[in-house]
Amino acid sequence: MNRINKNEKNQVVDEQRIDNWLFRSRLIKSRAKAQKIILDGYVKINKIRTSKPSVKIKIGDVITLTKFNSVFVLSVEDFAKNRLNAKEAIKLYKEIKII
Repeated sequence: MNRINKNEKNQVVDEQRIDNWLFRSRLIKSRAKAQKIILDGYVKINKIRTSKPSVKIKIGDVITLTKFNSVFVLSVEDFAKNRLNAKEAIKLYKEIKII
């Protein structure tokens, strides 16, 4: 499985860039698109709007994503080293609410 729990030096990985996470969790089709929606202000981390794709998120953070006139509120459950298939990607987050 591609899930991350340790880096190459066997240290536990406990954070990941928000743009990478959105792409690897299949919520956004490309990392460039993930960066654009973040820069455009469509992403909040723990209720605080971010405009920096490089912001690090941690397990347990709440991500609010506005996409296609819908609002998705998700809890970060895990990280991935690469983009996952759909069946595995849904394990990276828990849906709290979709408006």
